Parts: sequence; C-alpha cells; structure tokens
Amino acid sequence: MILRFLKWFFIGLAIVVFLALVGATTLTVMAIQTTPLVSSSASSQLDGADSVNALLSQLQRAFSHREEGHQLTLSETQVESLVGVLQRALPEFKGQVNITSMGGTVSVTYALKDTGYFFNASALVLPGDSLRIEHVQVGSLSIPGRFLLDVIEYAVNSYTDTEIASIALSRVEKVSMQQGELTLEVGRLDTLLVELNTVASNLSVDEETELQTLTAYYLRYISGREIALSTSPVSLTEYLREGMARAREQSTSAAQAVLHNKAVILALAAYVGHHRVGHLVGDIQPDKDKALRPRSGAVLHNRNDLARHFIISAALELLSEQSMSFAIGEFKELMDRGAGGSGYSFVDLVADMSGTAFAQTAASPAHAEKVQNALARIRSESDIIPAIDDVPEGLSKQAFTEQYGRVDSGAYLREVERLKQRIKRIPLYAN
Repeated sequence: MILRFLKWFFIGLAIVVFLALVGATTLTVMAIQTTPLVSSSASSQLDGADSVNALLSQLQRAFSHREEGHQLTLSETQVESLVGVLQRALPEFKGQVNITSMGGTVSVTYALKDTGYFFNASALVLPGDSLRIEHVQVGSLSIPGRFLLDVIEYAVNSYTDTEIASIALSRVEKVSMQQGELTLEVGRLDTLLVELNTVASNLSVDEETELQTLTAYYLRYISGREIALSTSPVSLTEYLREGMARAREQSTSAAQAVLHNKAVILALAAYVGHHRVGHLVGDIQPDKDKALRPRSGAVLHNRNDLARHFIISAALELLSEQSMSFAIGEFKELMDRGAGGSGYSFVDLVADMSGTAFAQTAASPAHAEKVQNALARIRSESDIIPAIDDVPEGLSKQAFTEQYGRVDSGAYLREVERLKQRIKRIPLYAN
C-alpha cells in the first residue's frame, strides 16, 4: 500500500512539475518577441534634461512640507529625460512615454543580449481619482491593471511587513492629464515617510558587513587626522594619501587590499563628498544625528566641486552598475545647461571620469596593492586627474547645441573620447 501510494505520489508530482514547466515556457514564449516595441534615442530624450530641475524643486517642496497635500506636475519631456539616463547607462534598455488628455502610455523594451529577442512591455494609465492602470501588455500577454496593482500591493506589503504599498497608493488622490503633461494630486506624505523609515529598518541587515565596518573605521580615522582640522582647503590627494597609507598597513593580501581600498573611497565620499553617500553603505557615522565633515572642503585643481565630483563618482562606481556613474554625471551636466545652472562642464565630466577610473583601478585585485603604494607617496594631483586648462565648461544649452548638437553626435563623442584618452595616459590608469 505504501509503495503504491509513493508511486502515485511521484507520478502526480511529475505531472505537476511538467505542467508548471509547460506553463512557464508558454508564458516565456508569449512574453519574448523578435522585434523591439521601442526604438527611441537616448540622445533626443536627454535634450530636455534641464527641465528636470523644476520637477526636483516640486519634490523637495513636497518632502519639506510633508504635512500638507501637494500637486506634482510631470511633463512628458521630464519623464523622457529620466528614461534617457537609464538608456545611457543600460544600452539594452529603451523606454518611451506618451501623455495625452485621454491617458498615458509607458512602453519599455529590453534586448536579451546576443539572442535577437526582446522583452517588451507597456502600460496604459488613465486619469481618475486614484492611480488607474487599465492594462499591462507583456509581449502578447494582456494583464488587467487592477489585478497587477493588487498583486504588487500585496507582495510589497508582505515582503516589507508593513502597509507601505497601500499607504503610497492611497496618497494619490487624483490623476489628471493633458497633452504632454500629467498632474498628480497627492495627500500629506508624513505617514508615508515614517513608513519608509520602518521599511528601511525592517530590511536592514542586523549584522554589519565587513565593508560597512571598515568604511566606518576609515571615516573615524581620516576625521581624526590633522588635515581634517585645516582652516584652508586641502587637496583631495592629501586625504587619499592618509587613507591609502593606512589601508596598506592593514592589508595582508590582494583581496584585502581591494576591500580596504573600497572602504577608504566610500569613507572619503561620505566625509569630503556628501554625508548621504554613507547611507548607501550603512550606518557608518559615530553620531547618527551629526555627520562627520572636515573643517574646510577638499579640492582638486583648487576647486571644491571637482574634488566632490571625483570622489562621489568613485563611490558610485563601486556601488552601482558599470556606466551608471558616467550616465549620472553626464545627466547632471545636461541639467546645468538650463537657466540658473552653471552650464555644461566637460571639466566636471573629467573629474567624474577620473574618479570612475580611480575606483576601477583601486578595486581591481591585480592593481589594488599598486594603488596603495602609489597613493601612499602621491605628490601631485596630476597622478589622479589630468590637466583641465583647455577643457570647455560653462556652456549654455544653446552654446552646447551649436557646438556639439546632441550627446550622440560625432563632435560630442570625439570630445569625450579625447578626455578619456587623456585620463588613460595617467600612469596609474594606463593598464
């Protein structure tokens, strides 16, 4: 009897597994297509990058006055610009947004590398007194929007062990649209932000990672050095020398050198870059209510902004996907072309790319120890960043367009490549 039971149990299990595989295969075949749904150009989308400043101002107001309701207006140009950043960072991804008075469509395509197949999806959002998704199309599959929202709401609430998804959806009190523009009327955000803190606490790892522990250590170590008390600006190279000299003392292998180098870069990004970079690593501040910072800012080429660009880009390179730090830096410069901005600066881009090159070299097992040795005795800023005397900056949107067109033009790509080659000629990055 037991053998017969086991026989039928395994037959039944095999049938279930078979049906599951058939179902999964069918869904995959229906979701994957041979032609892309979207073929948009990131360069044209990024033309409106300077318009995103207005959106950021709205969001800042909403978070600052969290006990009030707010009206957030998003233009098609703003959303397309943000999509363009993703396309610059992830060449396989393409997205497109279309907003009319009748509804808004979001379409995305992801190319499955070296296969000739594409994952296509689109969603139709309708105006109304709440967030209304009419349907989501995944390949040839059509999924009711309300069903998908319910599934996402349940999944997020369950995963975070909170009601954050429900609260977030309830804060959308009205969605209205006109040609090229979407307006969200949102309720007070204080409860949502409190719930976000709860989620961060619930999802945080109880046990510190080794990188977090070391980053916190180097943050305290560097903040206790004499250069941190200087009343006049100090070159970033001085901070790197202090940190890397200590890292060399603490490292016992190439793998350890990589770990310590990363910790030094992240600690400096939080110390002389911006303290919020540290949040991406974990709780590294000795006093969570008062972030450590130097008495006077660090500089490169006698400029504080270049030191910040360099070290924050280095940190982003360690913490993000490859190419993301360049895309973010480029987008920031495109935003600066608008009225009130400092203009497009290839100088800032040089600092970004130099920081990225530094992080890649410092985090390479083959070069980590060489970086420690070189930085422990560094004497010149030219050892980590090239000269900038002939590098264009302060370009308005009109001047940028007249001289370079878009970010995929030959003139723009030649200028970026010229600067990349200048960085590659620095001995530390040569290999």
